[in-house]
Amino acid sequence: MNEVGYVLNIRDYLITLDGLPTVRINDLIETQSHVRAVISALLPDRVEAWILDEGTVSPGQLFKKTNTKLNITVGDFLLGRAINPIGIPIDGKGILSKTRGQVLSLDQNAPPIIKRQFINTQLITGMTLIDTLIPLGKGQRQLLLGDPHSGKTPFIIDLLVNQSRLGTVCVYTAIGKPITAVRNIIDTLNETGAIKNTAIVAASSTESPPLIFYTPYVGFTVAEYFQRQGKDVLIILDDLGTHAQVYRELSLLGGRSPGKESYPGDIFHTHAKLMERAGNFNKAGGGGSITALPVMELSENDITGFIPTNLMAMTDGHLVFTSALFAQGFRPAADSAASISRVGRQTQPRLQNLLSQAMKQILAEASGLETVSRFSGELPKQTRATLNQKEIINEICKQEPLSLIPPEIQIILLGLIFTSFLSNQNVYFLQKNKLKILEFLLKESKVKAFARSLTKLKNLDQLIAKLEIIVPKLKEICK
Repeated sequence: MNEVGYVLNIRDYLITLDGLPTVRINDLIETQSHVRAVISALLPDRVEAWILDEGTVSPGQLFKKTNTKLNITVGDFLLGRAINPIGIPIDGKGILSKTRGQVLSLDQNAPPIIKRQFINTQLITGMTLIDTLIPLGKGQRQLLLGDPHSGKTPFIIDLLVNQSRLGTVCVYTAIGKPITAVRNIIDTLNETGAIKNTAIVAASSTESPPLIFYTPYVGFTVAEYFQRQGKDVLIILDDLGTHAQVYRELSLLGGRSPGKESYPGDIFHTHAKLMERAGNFNKAGGGGSITALPVMELSENDITGFIPTNLMAMTDGHLVFTSALFAQGFRPAADSAASISRVGRQTQPRLQNLLSQAMKQILAEASGLETVSRFSGELPKQTRATLNQKEIINEICKQEPLSLIPPEIQIILLGLIFTSFLSNQNVYFLQKNKLKILEFLLKESKVKAFARSLTKLKNLDQLIAKLEIIVPKLKEICK
């Protein structure tokens, strides 16, 4: 016979029960009318639980132990679908076909080090700024930081679409986002066809806090299902700032002692345990990889807050998006000077790495010279050239929405800065002819073989010499 417990009191979605002597954290309990709750705390003389389903719960009501943990049914049927954290479809496409599904527990331990391997493969985003200057590796954890309206969502959509085109399985988790924002992302993925390779787990801002809290757990469980098939998975957690606020609400309601900024003392452990589930795995770990991109919305561009600094400490780098760059038309609007990738650099081909170093050196020198240039009417030739190169680099890194530029074409575009084609031109020339150049590089059949041959070069001098071969053709195109 199942153990039972009786409701002592109710505070919104938190219930306190008497009984249930052998339950554990994350065990499921339910009423006779199938209203489920999950055990959230074990106290000396009672237990606490969070209500998951809609329904009426009153003092004295009986809950019985189900002998199951909080879980979700996962399978290939989730690709192309959007569900809430308890597995109910929210996309209007009908019920899910779970005939070949697996039931997996949500709160799984991160795989041990023996099941992991070195991150050595680049995650190609198709965006010149990211792939060259702030590269990502498959299995990396990269934090996305930025104010509201700083271009984070357009970047996420571009990333999901491009990764879907490249065959990566994508899992997008919307944590307490407005319903309209979730619907817009679903519609965009449907229009582009990227939804076929994407699973969406969403708990809108109107859902109960327990459902919002478990959203990233469901997302990671879905990601692990595909990763254990040897597939590369990208998971986006949008956003963990909201997740932290919800966890603070849940903890304060349960009478936990508040810590810094009233967040619970184990908020770091909660997020770190999630982040550790990402990585690059060997055959013992199922193969495949999980690349995690947690999102954090800032307040007035403050990256020194309690939660942002926590997340920076447990990730392998961060991309800082600014509303100022977004307003100036930069896409993606990531600040290359403030952003960093501690792991991605080791995954780049040698030539791309050398090109990246050259770009960063130009940008750093130009940044220092810009201050001096404000106090001088006439600048030395070398100073003007460096500032011009910075403007050209910025223009090359600007990208149209939903566009994908292969890494070998990115190398050509940035390498042209050092050739006779762009060395004596200003940024207005590039703005006028950029689409013509891109169309030629992407669609000309002979260019594809030429671009692939460049990746084998050992230094920038060899690259520049090779690119001079196509300079006459480019000049002809730009007449």
